[in-house]
Amino acid sequence: MKKFFKSKYQSDSKRPLMESENNNNNCNIDGYERAAGGHDNPVAQNALNTQEEQRLESEEQFSLQELAELLGVDPDASSNTENGSCCSMCPESNSLQYHIVRLIQQSVNKHFPEPPADVDKNLHQHLTDVKETVHKELVKLGPLLESVGLSGHLIGCYHRQTFRHLDALLQNISSPQSSLALIKWASRTYLSQDLLGHPDLQKMDPIKEADLLLLTECIEKATHKLLENVQTEVRGQLEIILQIQRGNEADDELHLDTIMCIEAIPKEAQKISSKLSDRVQEVCFQVLLMFLKSYSATQTERLGKMAKMDNPEMKCFFQTLNNCKNLKLHVQNKGTLLEEAVAVLENLEDSAVKLVMEIIADITESHLKKYFKSENKEFFLLIDKVKNHFSEFSSFQDIQKRVMDDVYKLITRSYLKHLIQSSQSKLRRCWSADFGQKVAEDMRWLHITISDLAPDVHEWNLMLLKVTELVECKSTDMMKLTVGSMQKECPTCSEDRELLPTLLRWNGLCGRQVKEVLKVLDVLRGYESRPFGQSVSTMKN
Repeated sequence: MKKFFKSKYQSDSKRPLMESENNNNNCNIDGYERAAGGHDNPVAQNALNTQEEQRLESEEQFSLQELAELLGVDPDASSNTENGSCCSMCPESNSLQYHIVRLIQQSVNKHFPEPPADVDKNLHQHLTDVKETVHKELVKLGPLLESVGLSGHLIGCYHRQTFRHLDALLQNISSPQSSLALIKWASRTYLSQDLLGHPDLQKMDPIKEADLLLLTECIEKATHKLLENVQTEVRGQLEIILQIQRGNEADDELHLDTIMCIEAIPKEAQKISSKLSDRVQEVCFQVLLMFLKSYSATQTERLGKMAKMDNPEMKCFFQTLNNCKNLKLHVQNKGTLLEEAVAVLENLEDSAVKLVMEIIADITESHLKKYFKSENKEFFLLIDKVKNHFSEFSSFQDIQKRVMDDVYKLITRSYLKHLIQSSQSKLRRCWSADFGQKVAEDMRWLHITISDLAPDVHEWNLMLLKVTELVECKSTDMMKLTVGSMQKECPTCSEDRELLPTLLRWNGLCGRQVKEVLKVLDVLRGYESRPFGQSVSTMKN
């Protein structure tokens, strides 16, 4: 091959094959003209033309033969191969450049690795094979073809073949992991020192010759494929999580499994590009929202059925609240896209707490009805019931505190309503003459029990603790002082304030006296006087 290039390009070995060939043709024609005695001899001229055509044809065949041997391909195949050209410009058919390009393309096709049968399983190794093959062939052939101006054709052929090959691989990729691997290879490896930027290729500078638009288009196609695969895989994984939850298995792990599912692929994408990671995460959040809606509907129905059982367990309710809390913490700072997801979770939380309160309300009502109509003084039965329902959830401390706060309010409000529905004479008969002390004792016991389950819980029993003082008041003025003190010391819920007029009426005041006492509260911050009739109506509901 070296002999071939020297004999044809003695004047300038760095000039392109076709240009050098034209110059040599001119020199040879001049030599033949001189030998034939000039242009004036027609016979000689015809002979000269015939000989020259034969010589050029022979020389061209010889050069293509040598090039084919260098490339390791069949020289005759170049004229039979269809033009799936690897060049940006298609040379004219049957031109010397056309045959050269086809030989190079044939070499590329011969050496380029075949795609694996299972692309997802073998993609990593296959891309390594592609990298090593392209690098090996460019290093081996590049310097030789560069000396005759053909290295650009070699680089162009391998460049276009590479991205045609990547496009074909994309059609058979179904996993996000494989999509990311292909994007990483195209965006990081291809132009790096492992391939086109390799020091051995520095003189040829293949990056300068490469059409980078092909790279950009390939990455965008791969990104689109990635997002499709992410949507499919994450949706499938979340559906499995939901099915496990429906089977009541590993319900405590739902939020962990869900977060891991929606975060894994964005984290991998972050290693390539933060923008790519954002796009992947957006798809994950869209799928997550659909999942949360399904989870909320399923769990609301499930908890509703459990709440109707004779003795429902609280475990499933607390698991649901714990899952909601942790999922909400994870997504609530992720942007406006997840505001709807937060709303779905909060609605499920409210629904779960409401059902728990309905369960406790039924239990409380059942016990207090008996308690206020009997002489057994067994308030502890209600206390024990509460302890049995909530004693095992200390690991859900913040949830326990929220639930027990509502339970505390519910029991004290129910107790107050039953108290003012019972006449003082009946309470003295059933309990004792000093029934106010009994009320205070019950409330202190209730607070101790709730505090054990939820330390630092708010004291919702303060109004009832004041009942003893209220009963002992002998005048309206003393009543005003007691009620004023009650309002200042007992920042209770609005429902309790609405019951205050009824409580005063229960304590023996007439309607005019109730209004007189309530005027004192008008000057106290945070209290709005309400019509007496409205308070009675509220109490009856």
